Amino acid sequence: MNEIQLQTFLTIVEHKSYSKAAEVLNVTQPTITSRIKALEDILQCELFKRVGHDIFLTKEGNMLIEYANKILIYIKHSKEIPNILKSPVIKVGFSPGYDYSFIIELLKTVKSIGGMDIKVTEGHDSVSLNENILSGEMDIVFTREVLADSREVVSEYLFDNNLILVLPADHHLCSKQSLSIEDLNNETIISFRRNSVLWQLIDKELIGANNLTRIDVENNEMLLKAVANDLGIGIIPELGIDKRHEPGIEVREISNLYNLQNSVYVQYRKNIQMENIAKKIIYSIIQHKYSVSHAE
Repeated sequence: MNEIQLQTFLTIVEHKSYSKAAEVLNVTQPTITSRIKALEDILQCELFKRVGHDIFLTKEGNMLIEYANKILIYIKHSKEIPNILKSPVIKVGFSPGYDYSFIIELLKTVKSIGGMDIKVTEGHDSVSLNENILSGEMDIVFTREVLADSREVVSEYLFDNNLILVLPADHHLCSKQSLSIEDLNNETIISFRRNSVLWQLIDKELIGANNLTRIDVENNEMLLKAVANDLGIGIIPELGIDKRHEPGIEVREISNLYNLQNSVYVQYRKNIQMENIAKKIIYSIIQHKYSVSHAE
């Protein structure tokens, strides 16, 4: 039994004619007859019966329709295997809060490598992303939590992602270059995912500020828009904003917050293909990080 025989069988079923099937498949009618006879010999049953000039499916022929369709689908899918192997899907995960320019840099790098598809996901937090790479659901993740030694995953420190204050461009605190926690008295603080481990550390430092109003938003981009519209002050990691392209926002540092530990680690699967891709992605992201720093 082969693909041609099954295609011939289904073409006859569709057109209810050997001669029409021969025309559609661009072969002679004896060829059609020979293919069906060979298929019937393999299955040891008749597939069609003739009544005058008409042909009808036997019970066995009627049952074969479903199987033939499924077999041809499987054959089609199996032919895609070389393409799947040529274009692997690389699954990349980021901790929440990275600026879009950071993600774009990664996409540019993958595009330049070529020969692969990529799926980029913003994870709920670093812990869940590290769990995903350990379970094999991710190929490479960028998180603030280093993984313990693993035989399947490589973990590398990249750089610190210090916390900064983002202010509306006309905010009165923009007149100061050096700020303290006390400068935040009576301010509205905008956060993104305040229930995270990082924000627990931030809140401990903010105890020194009085009469704070809080706004927690759904994502980093919403936080930046809220700040630009003078709704309050945001606290985010440096890689949460590309200061070259964000209008209406000024950036300042508060030493208590800036010095809170918030590092970026990369973890990736241990295999030759992934290691080569990871090295190129890591290099492009480091270049992006420091090009932004030098542009300030």
